[in-house]
Amino acid sequence: MTLLRGDWFYIVLLFLVSFFMARPYLYAIQSDNYRISEIFANKRLRRVYLIDIASVAVFFSVWLGFYFFQAKAFWGFLIAMFFFVTEIALYFMEDLPDRKKPLKYTKRAVRCLLFVSLCACAAGTCALAAANANLADSYLRYLVFFAFVLVFPLIFMIFASVINVFERLNNRRFELRTAKRLKKRPDLIKIAVTGSYGKTSVKNYIATILSQKYNVLATPESYNTPMGISKTVNTLDPTHEVFIAEFGARRKGDIKRLMQIVKPHIAVLTGINEQHLQTFKSIDNIKKEKCRILEVGDGTCVINGKLKSVTEPKLVSQNPIPEVIYAGFDDECDVKAVNISVGKNGSDFEVVVGDESFAAHTNLLGIHNVENVLLAIGVALKLGVEIAYIQNGVQSLSAVPHRQQLVKGSGITIIDDSFNSNPDGARLALDTLDMFDTRKVVMTPGLVELGEKEEWQNERLGEQISLVADVVLLVGKKRSLAILKALKSGDFCGEIYVYDSLKDCENDFPNTLRVGDTLLILNDLPDIFEDKV
Repeated sequence: MTLLRGDWFYIVLLFLVSFFMARPYLYAIQSDNYRISEIFANKRLRRVYLIDIASVAVFFSVWLGFYFFQAKAFWGFLIAMFFFVTEIALYFMEDLPDRKKPLKYTKRAVRCLLFVSLCACAAGTCALAAANANLADSYLRYLVFFAFVLVFPLIFMIFASVINVFERLNNRRFELRTAKRLKKRPDLIKIAVTGSYGKTSVKNYIATILSQKYNVLATPESYNTPMGISKTVNTLDPTHEVFIAEFGARRKGDIKRLMQIVKPHIAVLTGINEQHLQTFKSIDNIKKEKCRILEVGDGTCVINGKLKSVTEPKLVSQNPIPEVIYAGFDDECDVKAVNISVGKNGSDFEVVVGDESFAAHTNLLGIHNVENVLLAIGVALKLGVEIAYIQNGVQSLSAVPHRQQLVKGSGITIIDDSFNSNPDGARLALDTLDMFDTRKVVMTPGLVELGEKEEWQNERLGEQISLVADVVLLVGKKRSLAILKALKSGDFCGEIYVYDSLKDCENDFPNTLRVGDTLLILNDLPDIFEDKV
């Protein structure tokens, strides 16, 4: 193998092309916890690859046209240069600044980007050197550049898979270090929260109420992965008395892995439904995975009362059997709410625990939040928080951003439920919207990650929307088709608008919204889902 004079220029271009081409692919896998298999589920990437094919076809035609010219070396140089510049420009524009969830240049992302770029450049350089050595006509070596672009997705998958092996080993090292650090704190009360929905809200409510008595450290936002929890534990100091971790799960084994790290004393299970059915494949798999959090030995489980029939078989099979506190509205619940009054300004209710009761008020919207608050109260009572502290904590609770968060501005009331994409949560959000005596507007792309039940659940959502809304703004013509079908086949007499993208919908607000309207944003459809068919 040999390189010719001036090939350094092509090597630089190969690296730049690799760098810019890798970024959209990196974005796709980053949005799915670096799982390589999901790359070609991304509609946007498939579209860009088709443009790549068209670009190769155009430049190859030009290259072929100059094959019989005398100054082939000069024309080959120009064609290669313009081809690479075109590819760089294409992928530079693909890394759009208007993404709702842009590529995060974490240390892992940077390592992956540089490794793949360098390895791809090295592979291209080797191919170029081999072409120089084995092809009689040096003009033919430019075919290497066309082939490089066409096989780049495969190149990315190979080298990203290689570095993923080392990243997993590195992550495992961090997880073991985190587990060791928590083990060194036997005095630390560790609480874990999971569920198909409501886990971030309940985690925050527990943290707020317990903060009335304890020094609390909780995982921020939706930091619910091993690395997210590890980063939070890095901020743990000797003054912290309680650690609260949110557990996320999209696949079998996720909860088990998190349990091995945290080893909680108290487990909280908020609810179970079809969320992430696409990856779990069945509702039974979801139930089994979520119930893994109940394996707390002789600790305590605080569980939504609606899940009693699901959790009891799991609990009675454990040895030892943990203490169980059911919280909810049923008479059999250990912590229950009665005399509930729900309105636009929050909820008033009475908490009953055994023979005792006390009044509580929360500014949170919706009866489902009363249910969530009861779970937090159950944890607080277990840890000996006085009732007066609990009442103060409940009254000071605020909505988690983008989860039925009430926002007012420009004459329009917004119920921001943009992080919600589960059937139960959608129904509850519509119940909240129904409390407002204004013109009601629903903006949604529908529900996602529900596998084979997605179409059916979105038809149901359309039926539920038709009972509440006056105006419906549907985002994504293909994805919202089931909702549109349900609206048109029912008795809905309101206005329906369908848009290609969220940006188009927002740009049309001056034509669809009026002063005084209440707008429910139900799932704002993160880019990764918008890009998928």
